[in-house]
Amino acid sequence: MDVIDRKFKLLAVNPVTGKIYTEDDAMVFCAKDKALPAALQAYLVECARIGANPDHLKSVGLLIDRVVEYQREIESRVPDTVGDEIPRCIDGVGL
Repeated sequence: MDVIDRKFKLLAVNPVTGKIYTEDDAMVFCAKDKALPAALQAYLVECARIGANPDHLKSVGLLIDRVVEYQREIESRVPDTVGDEIPRCIDGVGL
């Protein structure tokens, strides 16, 4: 199977479960991405629709609040993929 996130190489650890995630099974969105609050809102709606537990829904709502605050106080930008990132993101070159 192809990697999920072609833009970023990542190593993330869930501090509660200890489970490790990489670009093979996870993805990264930058907090500065102006599209992220709307994407998270759509995710929240879908999670509610499919029956995610209330704590998960609350955690996503709080995440949305933190991203909005980050963008207001620190940085927000139109998302982009540029230069050498393009072949990797589109074709998987250099994974």
